[in-house]
Amino acid sequence: MSCHRSTSLSSEVNPLISIRKASTILDAIATNNSLGITIIDKEGIIIFRNKGNEEISGISNSDVLGKHFSVIHGKGELLEVLKSGVAQLGVPYPTSLGTEAIIHRFPLRDEDDRILGAMSITVFTDVSEMRELLLKFNMLESKVNYYEKEIKRLHGARYSFRNIVGDSTSIKSSIKLARKYSITRSPILITGESGTGKELFAHAIHMASPRKLGPFIVINCPSIPKELLESELFGYEPGAFSGARKTGKAGKFEMANNGTIFLDEISSLNLEVQPKLLRVLQEHRIERLGGNKSVEVDFRVISATNKDLSELLEQGLFREDLYYRLSVLNIAIPPLRERIGDIPLLIKYFLDSFREESGLVVNEVTSQVLRCFENWQWPGNIRELRNVLEKAAISTETKRIDLKDLPTYLVARSFKTKAENVSSNTNILRQSKQSIERSILESTLEKNNWNKSRAAKQLGISRPLLYSLIKKYKLAKNQNIPER
Repeated sequence: MSCHRSTSLSSEVNPLISIRKASTILDAIATNNSLGITIIDKEGIIIFRNKGNEEISGISNSDVLGKHFSVIHGKGELLEVLKSGVAQLGVPYPTSLGTEAIIHRFPLRDEDDRILGAMSITVFTDVSEMRELLLKFNMLESKVNYYEKEIKRLHGARYSFRNIVGDSTSIKSSIKLARKYSITRSPILITGESGTGKELFAHAIHMASPRKLGPFIVINCPSIPKELLESELFGYEPGAFSGARKTGKAGKFEMANNGTIFLDEISSLNLEVQPKLLRVLQEHRIERLGGNKSVEVDFRVISATNKDLSELLEQGLFREDLYYRLSVLNIAIPPLRERIGDIPLLIKYFLDSFREESGLVVNEVTSQVLRCFENWQWPGNIRELRNVLEKAAISTETKRIDLKDLPTYLVARSFKTKAENVSSNTNILRQSKQSIERSILESTLEKNNWNKSRAAKQLGISRPLLYSLIKKYKLAKNQNIPER
């Protein structure tokens, strides 16, 4: 028991000893008139005040030591620092002499991070230069914050699963898979026609992943010249090649550290770069061009293609080992023509987006436009739908998109397609009817041993019509059954 009390007493006394030591030191080094130092304990009692503070304020230290800080300074910001534990640095402060000062306030803590008190240091010199520096610092901080936001905007994911619109079974199935895969770090291969939303899915997967606060780096493989692709992916050291930056450059994989890298249209990647990409995916280390030091990078790779990679494998245009490395997980995005029922939802989504982005107040499309859209095959998929809607929303003179606002080719071809579909369906119906008719005739004749009189009576038709139908369908009797 006595041992416990001794430890407890020690823990109570040590903070007081620490404060007294601090007071002695501060008293020794802060006796000039350019600094004002005040220390309060955890109860808010003033336990130290240096001579500089006394001379500037005109208040004797003997009149304030041992008193609560609020008696002299009211509520006071130093008491707020004591309460919150949050420092206040570089605060402009007008003195009673009509001059300006800069005051710093911060909490005092022990080794266990417990607050023992608070201290303020006031600089009473001419602070005009310091204020100018502080202003420049604040401006620089503002610029840094701006550029950080810009970098995040440019190198961050912009979409989530909320931006994937659709209620069809096919798109819901793709979304379900993407959500499931997002929590892993395994590579994902997204397949689908151009304009189906492969990059949108990549953004959404990143935003739902544990890496959502990290960068999202997009590489459009076809857009990068073959001779620059390697330097773009892996970076380069100063002087690595003619025209290289003097400072060198970080590659996309370095920029994607702790985040996600999205390789769009991976099928266009040339064979020379493929083995180097495979090595990076396997080892998670990169080596800049012109360098001899490898750097570890932590990233998740998502790739996309609008081509059948298995065909490229057979043609020798894509490495098999790279294909298996990229396609650990697969997501297929359905084309718009296979989810026509989602078009009304997509129309509403895009019209709402136009209103927010550009102030285009268009609320709906006519029923004729909707039928036109449902008849069209949408070779450009959702990208084409958005393009058509945006042009129509800009050109319409009302708040409703009509057929006259649509491209002529789309209106003409969509209704032509409908007519062709109707004609095709009519042919199918005719063929089905003929097949059923032939089957019934053949079955009835066989049941009646090809007795045409009984068969015609059972079918409810005349003998001449029966003969005509037998000829039409080229029916032949069984040779073992005599004709009657």
